[in-house]
Amino acid sequence: MPRPRNAIKSIEKNISIPEDLVARVELELWSELEGKVPFGAWQGLITKLLREHFEKLDVARGEVK
Repeated sequence: MPRPRNAIKSIEKNISIPEDLVARVELELWSELEGKVPFGAWQGLITKLLREHFEKLDVARGEVK
């Protein structure tokens, strides 16, 4: 059965990250089971960190929903 479409469309962005950070992130995301960084792991991490960042900003500004 196919997955349902996301309610919020994803948009591709290309960014440059210093190689020392890339290496550290890839070590954290590495899957021994798959023998690689799992598909979507980078996207999941960046999305989570951005949501946490904006939640903190909203709280600091008193814009809690």
